[in-house]
Amino acid sequence: MLTAANELRARLERLDSEIAHHEESLGLLREARAGVVEQLRLEQLRGKDYPVLTLPFEITSQIFIDSLLAEDENHAYPSPDQPPLVFTRVCRDWRTIALATPTLWRQVRIDVDSDDGPGHLDSKWVALLDSWLHRSEPHPIDVSIGNRSYTDPDKTLVPVLNRYSERWRDVELHLPFSHFPLLNISALPLLERLTLSAHGSPDIINPISVFMHAPMLRHISLEGGIYPSEILLPWGQLTSLEMHGASASDCLDLVRTTPNLQTCILDIRSASHGLVLAPPLLDLRSFTFSGPASWGTLRYLSLPALEHLDLTRIPPGNEPVDVLIFQPLQRWQCRLRQLKLYVRTGSDSPLHLLSLLRYLSPTLEKLELMVADSSAGNLIFHEVVVDDRVLPQLTSVELRCMNDDNQRRLLDTVTAVLEKSPQETTRRITQFSVFFDTETEGEFGAELEERWQRLVASGVELRVENLRMRWI
Repeated sequence: MLTAANELRARLERLDSEIAHHEESLGLLREARAGVVEQLRLEQLRGKDYPVLTLPFEITSQIFIDSLLAEDENHAYPSPDQPPLVFTRVCRDWRTIALATPTLWRQVRIDVDSDDGPGHLDSKWVALLDSWLHRSEPHPIDVSIGNRSYTDPDKTLVPVLNRYSERWRDVELHLPFSHFPLLNISALPLLERLTLSAHGSPDIINPISVFMHAPMLRHISLEGGIYPSEILLPWGQLTSLEMHGASASDCLDLVRTTPNLQTCILDIRSASHGLVLAPPLLDLRSFTFSGPASWGTLRYLSLPALEHLDLTRIPPGNEPVDVLIFQPLQRWQCRLRQLKLYVRTGSDSPLHLLSLLRYLSPTLEKLELMVADSSAGNLIFHEVVVDDRVLPQLTSVELRCMNDDNQRRLLDTVTAVLEKSPQETTRRITQFSVFFDTETEGEFGAELEERWQRLVASGVELRVENLRMRWI
């Protein structure tokens, strides 16, 4: 009898234990259910308050990409307050989408010396660069590392650059000469554009050669501190070249090795003796000249296919501008379509420029002039544009005046010429802009501004502005 009672008590304890266990499990399930209900409520509220968070992954990703394209290209990111890093700090969903969108990480620009730059490329920044480029796989990448202060980056930078070199597309490197031999690059299959500068002592016996095997390379820019003799490149395949701070002989030697150029920018800082005429560049369409030794070098070039010529950044020469330019243009026999010039006071009077423009009459379509004052601009515009026999193909004019003396007279002349009817002129100027390099505020009167509005309504693209204001 006692044994049976003990068995029943033991069974009762087991049942109570099971009931307690199931009640505990049921309580946990109720808590889990309540948590899901609360999450659902918050999700619905969030979708109501922030509909953007309910967008499909693909649409949010594309919005991120579009916002990145709209960013200032001169911004030196990575920055936690700018795309794409800022997307990773909003919420968990956005962070997941941003990290899963490799296109967001295809470009990186670190300017050591910028206001928001690191000041020094230490191991922390190199690690960030490594993570950034890893997220961009498998896309081609654009990498820019600016270092105008000539500080040496952390030693871990070169291995990171090596790791992703096969995906380089557009690369800008400002490094010590000692870092270039450490680049272990066998081939650069996607590289199209390369910008280089260096500091320190170059190896005059063993020039930089890591960029030789780049079959897609078409653009080279050599900036301060690095010269053609210090680097080996596939010069013959280039179609675009920039050379800054070089001597006249360096530039002419470089021209001889780049016969397929279509665009070229040469900044010539020092003259050279014993120069020899370079062979003609038969495909060169656009040419920009700058530097104090440029005028003396111009005569040694041959550019028969030239269409766009920019001489706004050349200091004054010893002779008038028409004399300095006329003989090369006459020898080249090119059909120039666009000309940019800086007309200075003194030897470069507007009358000298007019004689040059009359020579260019048959083909010139766009004229951009920097002038010392509004009076010079008024004379040039009046004499050239009023006479249809001069520059008959002209459709676009840009004037930049260094001061605003007599600006009303210039604007009256411009407006009157633009208002000429088709019966009065055979030329149709469809674009005109004038920029006064001043901060003067004021108005030109309702009557003149109404005439501008009528010109815009008729299809003329018209801009009148200065550093502070834009009138039209």
